[in-house]
Amino acid sequence: MRNLLIIVMAFAGLFSCAKPAGFVINGQIKGKASGAIKLMKFNDGKWLTEDSTTIDKGKFVLKGKTTLPELRLISMGPQTIVAQFFAENGSLSLEASMDSLNSTEVKGSQSNDEFSILRKELKNISKETQILQQKYNAARQKGNEDEMKKAQIDYEAMMGNQKVYTRNFVREHPKSTVSPLIVLMQLAQEMSAHDIDSVVSSLDPSIQSSIYVTELKKVADKMKITNVGALATDFTLNTPEGTPLALSSLRGKYILIDFWASWCGPCRKENPNVVAAFNKYKDKGFDILGVSLDREKGAWVKAIADDHLTWHHVSDLKFWQNEAAVKYGVQSIPFSVLLDKEGKIIGKNLRGEELAKKLAELMP
Repeated sequence: MRNLLIIVMAFAGLFSCAKPAGFVINGQIKGKASGAIKLMKFNDGKWLTEDSTTIDKGKFVLKGKTTLPELRLISMGPQTIVAQFFAENGSLSLEASMDSLNSTEVKGSQSNDEFSILRKELKNISKETQILQQKYNAARQKGNEDEMKKAQIDYEAMMGNQKVYTRNFVREHPKSTVSPLIVLMQLAQEMSAHDIDSVVSSLDPSIQSSIYVTELKKVADKMKITNVGALATDFTLNTPEGTPLALSSLRGKYILIDFWASWCGPCRKENPNVVAAFNKYKDKGFDILGVSLDREKGAWVKAIADDHLTWHHVSDLKFWQNEAAVKYGVQSIPFSVLLDKEGKIIGKNLRGEELAKKLAELMP
């Protein structure tokens, strides 16, 4: 009987030490006594409801499940995000206040602790870049070229600091699923397929099945479609007038496919460089196809006029689900691909002086 009791206790110990089957969030929101609240999970390009409940005297409980730590949202409607955090199986706690939701704390997840530190640092850098953008715009309105150049140099230096910090984070956290996500968000668009493959291989085997690693592999595969020397994938989208325009119909000239949007600050800042290149080489066999990731036609058309973008423009007004952007694996904008007269890719993401130098080589 004693031996049987020992065996039973041993099995009980095994079960008690097993990993939790899911996670439970015990939350409290000051200033919110009641109302609906949801746990949201990102799947197949959309945020979907994983669990929902009602707030009772400021408290709520939400449940979910994840194989590896993944990003989650808790919301009280599309306009009110309570928290954005990394969830992992176990017991989590959330403390929030309606007058300061940006300071919501989620505890019980090591991955979220790492994510919080990363977000805080990137937020500080973002504030600095916004200030520099404002300085650039103010100088531009005054026509002060010296101040514009200084703001541009400082902006590029700050963006460089952001990339260095992000790369260091990934190198120092190879076992964290935060690492592949931040590569997707911050670095992937400016990396080559080979570089992405190298990052993926540097991550720990324990997170290779992460959805973010899977997405990175997909991005790399799509980037291989836009490798220099490859024939550009054709697509057809509508102009602002509603007329279908195919990329292949523009062959016979050097073509810059320029992915941008009216709401994209860096795109609008780069537009003067693109305008200068177009005006200099348009009579020498150079043309541009602007592909907008806008959602509102009015904003798109107004930006075209305001920035004097006098070349071809197309869009399906589907935001990041833009058909051409999806085909070309676009993860951030501005993004561009330069084609030769036969439609082969001869350059990617050429901006400012790099674009001017390349066009000068092609059309001296």
